[in-house]
Amino acid sequence: MGSIINWQFHGSEGAKEASAATLGSYTSRIMAMCHPTPEKPILPPLSEAPETSHTAEKAVVKAVLMGSGNAYAPSIGLSEAKSAVAECLSRDLPNKLTGEDVFMTVGCKQAIALAVYITASPNSNILLPKPGFPWDMVHAIYRNVEVREYEFLREKDYEIDFDSVRAAADKNTSAILIINPHNPNGNTYSEAHLKKLAELARELKILVIADEVFRWTVFGNNPHVPMAKFSSTVPVISLGSLSKGWSVPGWRTGWIALHDLDGVLKSHKITTALKQFLAIDSKPATVIQAAVPTILKDTPKAFFERRQSFLREKSDVAFAKLKGIPALTCYHKTEACTFLWTELNLSMFANIKSDEEFCEKLASEENLVLLPGIAFGLQNWARHSIDMSVPELEVAFDRLKSFCDRHSKAPLKGKAANGLKQAKP
Repeated sequence: MGSIINWQFHGSEGAKEASAATLGSYTSRIMAMCHPTPEKPILPPLSEAPETSHTAEKAVVKAVLMGSGNAYAPSIGLSEAKSAVAECLSRDLPNKLTGEDVFMTVGCKQAIALAVYITASPNSNILLPKPGFPWDMVHAIYRNVEVREYEFLREKDYEIDFDSVRAAADKNTSAILIINPHNPNGNTYSEAHLKKLAELARELKILVIADEVFRWTVFGNNPHVPMAKFSSTVPVISLGSLSKGWSVPGWRTGWIALHDLDGVLKSHKITTALKQFLAIDSKPATVIQAAVPTILKDTPKAFFERRQSFLREKSDVAFAKLKGIPALTCYHKTEACTFLWTELNLSMFANIKSDEEFCEKLASEENLVLLPGIAFGLQNWARHSIDMSVPELEVAFDRLKSFCDRHSKAPLKGKAANGLKQAKP
């Protein structure tokens, strides 16, 4: 076949570590361990996706048919989309935005990365929640800025532990990033709590970056309060997208909004840096951007109310089911998002030593897919999806209970055997 050529190229391993830690990688590895049958399919169902708004679908179809999304959009986003996002966000704010304050992104994931990039400088650090963003996000930004973590007060419905924020921050800290509503904790911050956060951030001279992608899924008693309500106290960058509220993650359309009442972000070149990064980065599809004005303005309120009612019912069912599984404790019944967050009592299992092993064996034996807490930066926890029908959800938790009973060190005699108290609904 001829002489062997010593080719001078080789695949880069620069993304090896980060790619292995993505939520997608965890999900793929765990799903690969399932062995579904007609009698025992994988849960949550793989083929089912929540129905989106018909208004949103029709808006995209119209944009396609009219050709309004066929050309390249400006790097900062289509002006009509930017203005529509500004108008939508301003409904809940005392200080109104304009289209010039908004920049369109490829979903909220790009918005998060960009928010970190534009605030990074040599030797700077940023505060991230633990648990919080999947490790793929941490790895994606790790080479650009030092990551420090803050924690939560479980006994106060997962409010931010301000003492941990103070302990982590120093003269090189540039920003604190919050998730509200929080994934995976499932809580929504009160107005009073956010006000205290704004005052603390001002004291520390750092800005607040608020990931509010789940704001349309709130179904608990606490209404969503946008962090930008306190932009007169501290500079705020808010992030969002269509994905969670409209159940269209595949549309990959999000935004960054700069709430800069006193011009601090502009004077510190944050606005300029954002424009420069967007000039060299990927852009969301123009056709979806062209549909954004109609999507944000005309989606009926009833669409969100149906979705919220659906999730509220599933949260109630799942939380009640967990009371019968002593090895798992959910300290806060989710009031937003589509998940429950539970702590694993590994001491109760005979042959399970970690959250990853728990999820892998669960998938292999029960065709039930949970994500391990380590994917969110916290070991020995698990995230459960509740986004399925009531019969499917009941089957999922029946399988979970059977698995926990089967791997228990000793016969279980009720929740008291765990020594952990279930949170009150």
